[in-house]
Amino acid sequence: MLQELAQKIAVSTSEIIGHDVIITDEKSIIIGASDVSRLGEYHEASVKIIATGKPNPDNLNIKGMKGTKPGIALTIDIFGKTIGTFGISGERKDVKKFADLVKKYMEIILYQEVQMRSTVLRERALRNLIQEISTFNPQISDESLLITRANELGYDLKPPYIAIVIKIISMEDLEKPNKYEADEEQFANIKMHAIKSDVQNIIENYFSSTNEIIVPLGNDNYVILHHLNSKKQIPDVKNRCLKIIDRYRKNDILVRIGMGLIANNVYELGQSYKDAWRAIEIGNKLENPPNLLNIHDLFLEDFVSNIQLDISKRYISHILKKLKDQPDWKELSRTIYAWAESGFNQMRASKALYIHRNTLNYRLDKIQRITGIDLKDYKKTFMLYLAVLMTNMC
Repeated sequence: MLQELAQKIAVSTSEIIGHDVIITDEKSIIIGASDVSRLGEYHEASVKIIATGKPNPDNLNIKGMKGTKPGIALTIDIFGKTIGTFGISGERKDVKKFADLVKKYMEIILYQEVQMRSTVLRERALRNLIQEISTFNPQISDESLLITRANELGYDLKPPYIAIVIKIISMEDLEKPNKYEADEEQFANIKMHAIKSDVQNIIENYFSSTNEIIVPLGNDNYVILHHLNSKKQIPDVKNRCLKIIDRYRKNDILVRIGMGLIANNVYELGQSYKDAWRAIEIGNKLENPPNLLNIHDLFLEDFVSNIQLDISKRYISHILKKLKDQPDWKELSRTIYAWAESGFNQMRASKALYIHRNTLNYRLDKIQRITGIDLKDYKKTFMLYLAVLMTNMC
């Protein structure tokens, strides 16, 4: 890691303090230098500095020492281990005042890099775990191996669990980086990173127990494998999801959340994960879908979407042909949908459509006149509703 960052750190540090800076590895080879001609040289003074853990003394005779110039040099330590040294060239009385500050600066950068890489590696391991869970087949694989892998990452897959996926639909007031000029692109990327960090903080605020598996998938998706204390917790889980949606909205971020079914083993957890994504996929096909989509509430839509396309088209044509020829077909289809979804209740249907009850009655009369279907006949009205649903799902 030091090898990768040394040159960049040496140059940036030199620019800040106005003196040449070198960085060596633990073998005293210069691996970073503001004066690039020194790269690869052996820095003899660092040998004793690494051995003692102390800076080079004032009375050190550097004459004849390979690759060494007047100045001050200290160890670079991280997690209690010396991984190299840095040196600042110049009159010792002039550069000594920078030594402790530069040491801390370099060690903070390296510590942050370690933390970032550790986070990246952990996220990668968790994404792999999610992938294995989603593709788990008890006929082929051993469930105990997957449970052990989860335990190694600090999680107990003891049921019941439920899968939740969060998809960022849009971020208002945040332009894509490629719309920026070169200097502004970096700012845009930083802003995007800050927003996404805030996004994960929001999730962790509501799903924060030690046994929650929370993993970012790409730039705009997150998955939560939520451990339930009891199966009666589902209303509480829904409430948490709604709070997350509201918090996102306050940050000008629109999200859609999908929930799978409760899982009683690893195989069912994989199915729950797929169901959560399926809920979002179905929501994308619906007109004005809710931002929280529970697959449990979408069985009919899921069933309809799996009907063979030629059968769906034939059914739609048979039931809706005359209605689809009307210039106000979209309004009529929304009316059928709202009428059925409201339980055939005028007040709820008109409220869902944002129209007056008289307007609703006018549309219902028109639908009834054109189709010849009595909209008080629930069975036949359901046939209309099913046809409209198929239209949306095809």
